[in-house]
Amino acid sequence: MNLSALLHEAETASPMDRIEWRDRIAAHGAKAITGVQPWLADPLLAAFAIRVIERVGANGETALATQVLRSARRKVPARDRGDLDWALQRIRARDRASVGGPVEPAPPVGAPAAPRRHPR
Repeated sequence: MNLSALLHEAETASPMDRIEWRDRIAAHGAKAITGVQPWLADPLLAAFAIRVIERVGANGETALATQVLRSARRKVPARDRGDLDWALQRIRARDRASVGGPVEPAPPVGAPAAPRRHPR
């Protein structure tokens, strides 16, 4: 199925079934991000768009996924901003892991960061 058809199927799917389209859309990489980007402002589709973009970022398009999610912060409905923060944290953690850096779990949004312990 081509990307246009996948986007149409996801857009018209019930909210409970929509997630089934995430991986098939995300497999299209940067084009998938472009396809779902307008949905970031839509109260019915924003959470799904965030998950597609996060998955594309996990598949290697970390810079583009991060840029799009950061720039969408003001457009995303308030109730989906926690999902946006979650997606950015997951992309950041995978990016660190791919370059061999330590991966530490991020504190919950709004929580103070724990002090770092240095090995002796």
